[in-house]
Amino acid sequence: MLRPIIACFALAALAGAAGAATPQPPASSAAQAPSASPAQAQDAAFDHLRGCWIRREEPDGRATALLRLLPPPEHPGWLNGQISRPESDDPDRRLQLWFSRDGRTAVLASQPLADPTRAPAGGKPETQIRPLAKTYPPGRAPGSSQSLVLMPQPRVEFVRVPTVTAPAADWPADAFNADYVAGAAATGTRRLRVQASAERLSLTLLAGSGQPRDLTLFDGRRDGCD
Repeated sequence: MLRPIIACFALAALAGAAGAATPQPPASSAAQAPSASPAQAQDAAFDHLRGCWIRREEPDGRATALLRLLPPPEHPGWLNGQISRPESDDPDRRLQLWFSRDGRTAVLASQPLADPTRAPAGGKPETQIRPLAKTYPPGRAPGSSQSLVLMPQPRVEFVRVPTVTAPAADWPADAFNADYVAGAAATGTRRLRVQASAERLSLTLLAGSGQPRDLTLFDGRRDGCD
């Protein structure tokens, strides 16, 4: 009498083990990790700015400007660089660029800054950012796009506008595309548009506040860093 009972228990245990071993369908990826918001995606895309960039007259033509945006050892939470000419220029007239790596703040300055969060002492503030007069090496005719930008203002701080806009059609979908405004985000009128992808970087001061048209500070392609 005991043998049939033991056999029944054994069969039940085997059936339970077989049921436990049956693979279950994996949970959907949507349930495991919610999709990032547009703002979070832009935060992730900010790292496209880091690296070395070169502006050329044509895709494979002569270089007209260089920009290296890298974190300085003293301020690892920032990317810092300056727009320069490949041949020679006046270091005192280079536009200095600082971007906080959380993507929230940008600083433009007309002179090197020891600390991007503090304005330099002294210096007469100006009210404009204007193209730097072009210089032409021997044998080059005027008309080539070799201009840099001179900003007489010692320092202008921009904050990122929270509104997220989709990249233009000629930019990849994962490009960083953000507007920064000088002063308070709600009231500032001078805007800096920053666009960056794995292969291209564009920095543009948008028209407004006495500036009749958009002013491109830099538009170049990624280049190797030394």
